Amino acid sequence: MNAPFKHLIFSVLLLCSAFLKAQTGLEVTPPRNYFGSAAGESSTKKIIVTNSSKTSPLTLTVSFSDWQYDDNGNNIMANPGTLPNSCSNWISVQPQSYFSLGPGESKEIEVTVTPPSPRTDTLNVHTAMLYITQTNPIDSYNEHGALIKVSLRNGVKIYHRYNNPSHSNVEFTDFKFDKKSNKLELSLDNKGNIWTDGPIATELINQSDGKKYQLEDQIIYTLPGDQRSVPIPLPKDLKPGKYIATSTFSYGDDDMIKMAELTFIHE
Repeated sequence: MNAPFKHLIFSVLLLCSAFLKAQTGLEVTPPRNYFGSAAGESSTKKIIVTNSSKTSPLTLTVSFSDWQYDDNGNNIMANPGTLPNSCSNWISVQPQSYFSLGPGESKEIEVTVTPPSPRTDTLNVHTAMLYITQTNPIDSYNEHGALIKVSLRNGVKIYHRYNNPSHSNVEFTDFKFDKKSNKLELSLDNKGNIWTDGPIATELINQSDGKKYQLEDQIIYTLPGDQRSVPIPLPKDLKPGKYIATSTFSYGDDDMIKMAELTFIHE
């Protein structure tokens, strides 16, 4: 294959990529909505849906699913109304769940959560996922230049809690060094009655020379009853020695702080 032909293929692929980006665009904000109300009482928030494409109209529909976290903080998705902490069936949207947006157009949607009365369980927090899905796929091209259909979907996490006094409480349960993965592993439990999130900041100190290392913060999100294992990577060039690791978790409206300390040998 001669050079001009190679250049032509590369140019076509670049044009296909640019075409894909220009033809598609769906933005939904905010990505999380937090609701609070008593049983039988409604709470309403607003989300904004935007067609960020300059050329293509979007036909969109609203749907719901269930979700919860696994021990590593990943989302577990399920059909609406099937998980114990589901509030999918409590949600309604206004003015409608099926609408269209022209290029550059935005629309405000009201999301209302109404928990049943009387209460059907003893959980303090319930969740759901609200999806905005494009139903008119757009012709585009993949990286090989083949024609494909592109359909977009964005999700908004829904959290609901009852109007009980909130109590944030996250407890560290274990802190260890895994030589094989070259990571620290911090385990924790959310023992409170409210969703709790925040950064875990970790500092290392080499006991031989006093050198300090500030590791990358780990952002965690938890629900009541969650048990979480948080891997904290060590620097790849960390020299052998005896270290003290201190991890600090700051969370809650009152900036509560929990701290864990570990002494380990890095070989």
